[in-house]
Amino acid sequence: MAALRICEICKQEIETERSEYLSQTRLCVKHAQEIERFGGEFSVAGTQEDTAKKTSLKRNYGGGISTISTRNQAAMDELRAEYESNTSC
Repeated sequence: MAALRICEICKQEIETERSEYLSQTRLCVKHAQEIERFGGEFSVAGTQEDTAKKTSLKRNYGGGISTISTRNQAAMDELRAEYESNTSC
């Protein structure tokens, strides 16, 4: 069972199912849907694995793809600014 976690935007509890499934999330379901307008909470980049010998002219790319997931901080900042401007009225 995941520990209690708080949404970075609205400071409400993140749903247990969401935090168990996506342990690195910092957003509740509502804000996870809203951040999609700004590119999503995470950016994922992939590169094809190269298993060829370094001195070989033959390229052997194998069958794997390595992925790197990074937090989209610009989208988080935009969502936070939008939320704060809507709640200050």
